[in-house]
Amino acid sequence: MHNFNDFKTVVGDLIILIEEFDQLETEKLKAVQQNRVTFVEEAMKKEQAAIMKLRGLDKKREAIQKDLGWERLTFQQILSQVSVVEREELEPLFAQLSANVRQFDDTKDSAQKALEISLHHINAAIAKKAAQGSQAYTSDGTPSKLNQSNNHHLRNRKA
Repeated sequence: MHNFNDFKTVVGDLIILIEEFDQLETEKLKAVQQNRVTFVEEAMKKEQAAIMKLRGLDKKREAIQKDLGWERLTFQQILSQVSVVEREELEPLFAQLSANVRQFDDTKDSAQKALEISLHHINAAIAKKAAQGSQAYTSDGTPSKLNQSNNHHLRNRKA
């Protein structure tokens, strides 16, 4: 059976984990800005491990809340049901958790936008490269001059 201190502990663990997520997103953002793909991949691997940890913490939080009679209650609803002393202990924790989540969301949005911009630049470079020298046919379907000069062995010799 869990108690009030177990609940405070799991909320504190969530605060720390959200800080870790924010640090990972910051690393990913810097790596994208510096065009360091391997670092982006490494940050994503760390992120997957942190997600597993988050799932475990969330299950633990749910179990503790159930034991305390707070099943499916939001943090605000919990605050309305606890004593004044408990509320004074929980309010700063909930405020910190909320601030950390907002910070993480902002960092995540920045990293996502940077990734999208980077992918756009990569796609544009690939399209430009493809347009410069790999066209075997012109837009009207006839062989390009490059194709004709380099592939004389493919011409119909009976014509």
